[in-house]
Formats: sequence, structure tokens, C-alpha cells
Amino acid sequence: MLVDNYYLKINYAPKMLKNNLKLFLVLLLIAPFQTFAQYGRHEIVNSLNEVIRPIESLRADTSFADINFLKETLKEKELIALGEVTHGSAEIFDYKDRLVRFLVTNLGYKSIAFESDFIAIEQIDNYITGKTDSIMHLPGTALAGSNHRMIKWLRNYNSELKDPEKVHIYGMELRNYHNIFKKLLAVIPRLENADKELMEEYLKKPFTGKISKAEIQGVRSMITKLQNTQLSDINQQYLEMLNQTISYQDKSSIRDRYMAKNVTWIKDRAKAKKIIIWAHNGHVAKASPHNYTNLGTHLVEQYSGKYYVMGTDFNSGTANVNVIAGKNKPLLGFQPYYYNGAKSEQWYEYYFNQCEYKNFILDVTLASRNPILDRFLTDPLTMKMIGALSSPEGTRLSISKNFDLLIYIDTTNSI
Repeated sequence: MLVDNYYLKINYAPKMLKNNLKLFLVLLLIAPFQTFAQYGRHEIVNSLNEVIRPIESLRADTSFADINFLKETLKEKELIALGEVTHGSAEIFDYKDRLVRFLVTNLGYKSIAFESDFIAIEQIDNYITGKTDSIMHLPGTALAGSNHRMIKWLRNYNSELKDPEKVHIYGMELRNYHNIFKKLLAVIPRLENADKELMEEYLKKPFTGKISKAEIQGVRSMITKLQNTQLSDINQQYLEMLNQTISYQDKSSIRDRYMAKNVTWIKDRAKAKKIIIWAHNGHVAKASPHNYTNLGTHLVEQYSGKYYVMGTDFNSGTANVNVIAGKNKPLLGFQPYYYNGAKSEQWYEYYFNQCEYKNFILDVTLASRNPILDRFLTDPLTMKMIGALSSPEGTRLSISKNFDLLIYIDTTNSI
């Protein structure tokens, strides 16, 4: 019997070890959920209520009394990212306008980079700096329409300043070839006839945003020639961004890397080397929530603690998005689209909606000193993350790994 037991242990030991390993892995996977589950909804909401700050007003032209604490929080920062949960929520854009005015007037920020076309934004910059008295609307940005109050405020603010002190705005990328080709034809000296003809022929085509392989080859050849000539700093940047755009036409995953490179170019030329970044939450977040290396991750690697992210969020309401009618069906175009409030404990907004204040500011670093909130903000839950399309509605992420500050507005309306 002893012999039988010995062989029984030998024969089954590997199987028992394998089963124990499986059990260990299962327990390892569910441990965070068990730890999180030990805190009930009421404990989480009550803990949030202890740290959140009420938003006194969503309007940009009101007192900054409720956000004056940011002067101390941001005094050592150089890059302040203002995220947006959608590209089409009126209250989110209004509040970001408020933050821009605060950063400009209280912390001396003079440069703002937008998730928009560089050439299109350049035209709006001419307006806010007083070079022109009207805005030339070019494709590649909706800034003048969606942020007209902020644009007018920046123009008025700049009107009392000398040129070196004026606020400037920039685009972080090129959105089409029409804008840049027209710009190059206007500003680059000594263009060869073949290069002129290539761009002029392209400009005769309907606007599609696409460029053929033959045209790409011709443009790359032109860029190489011109980069070896004596060009101004801004003209060299035009060529650099054109080269970037050609490079990611068929490889969009490198788009954020190039945006980060352009942010650095802008920052290096900014007064006090400080910059505001205006883009979608998914771009400015610090930990690549969409499983590719995003703008924020690149900036964290380069600037570390100098980079500070303010994310925005909402629970329910409408946003202006390109609506998906269904699988394999044409898009319905941009229009107001209603999003229901979170009903599941797996969504961050489920808890935010139950807080004392309907609109509030959450300092993530401060909140994480509370063990309950540290776990709540660290363990991934789903958070609203809506791009140009109506779906998907949310992304699973950790707030504390992606944002330094969260601005929550319970209900929104479309732009």
C-alpha cells in the first residue's frame, strides 16, 4: 500500500500542480474585483463627496474663484492638456474655454495647440492676433464655429498686447493636402515647374483627402530637394508636417507620434516654453487607453511630471456625432445623438451621477490618498469615450493612470 501511495503521488503530482497553478491564476485575476467589491457603492460615493469640488459655473466669462486652487497645482507644469469626452458636447467646450481663459490670464500661457489642421488654424491665428479682420474658413477644423466665443475673447485679449506677448494658436497636424499645397505654392521660393504642376494638378481634383502613389512619390522627391535648401523655420515645418501626413496615410497608428513631435516644435518656440493642448481624451490620456501609443504617452515619456492632463466626462445627454445606422449601413451624418446615463456599476459615471454635486472637479492625485478612492480610480472601469462616430460609447481604463484631474458634467447638449 505504501508503494501504491508513493506511485499515486508521483503520477498525480504534475496534474495536481497544474490544477493548483490554474486555481492560483484564477484567484490572481479575480483578486482586484474582490478587493474592489469590498467597498460598496455608498462608501465610494461618500468618499467622492469628501474630495470633489463643485463647479460654480460652466460659463467662460464668470469668476475663477472655484478654480483658483489650480494656480498652486499647475505652477510647475509646462504642458496642460484639456481633454474632451466627445468632439461635440457644448458644455464640455464651454468649460474648456473657461480653462483656457484661466490659464492665459493667471498662469501666462501664450500657446494653444489644437487637434486640428495646422494651416486652417493658422488662418484663425491671423484673426486673433489682429493680422486680419475676418476669419478665412479652411477645411480641417471646426474651431471657429464650435468655439467662436473663445476666438473673439482671444482677439480682444490680444488687442491690448504687444506682438511678443500675444496668444497664438496652432494645429497639431495636417488634415488634408489642399491646404498645405496652396500654402507651399504661396510661400516656398524656387519651386521647380514639375513640383508646381504636381500640386496644381492635385488642387484641380475634388476634395477627398487622398493622394495617389505616383503623387506621393513626386511629393517625397520635392520634400527631399527643398529640405536641403535655405528655408525659414516655419517653411521647414510645413515640409516636415507634409512628410508626416504622407507617412501615415496608410498607417494611422503613428499619427499620435507625429502630433507629439509637432507639440514639441510648438512648445520650443512658445513663450516660457509652456503650452495648452486641446484634444480628445483618448489622445491626451497618459496610458494609451486604445492600445496604441498615443499623444499623451509620448509626452509623458518626454516631459514626465511637466505634463498634466485634465480629462472631461459626462453621464447623459446629446453630442454631435456621425451616427452609425447599423452594421454595413451608410453613416447618417453628423447630428445630435442621445446617450443614456450609466446603469451599471462597471461604469465610472454610475458613481459620479450619485454624487452630491451634479457638476464637479475631481483632483485625482488628492483623491487617491483615500484608500477607497485609490482602488476605485485605479482598477479599470468603463468610462465614456466617444470619438467622431456615435459608437463605441465607452472605453475600459484606469482614471488614475490616465488623468490628473477630471471635470465631470452630468448632462450635456450637442454643439
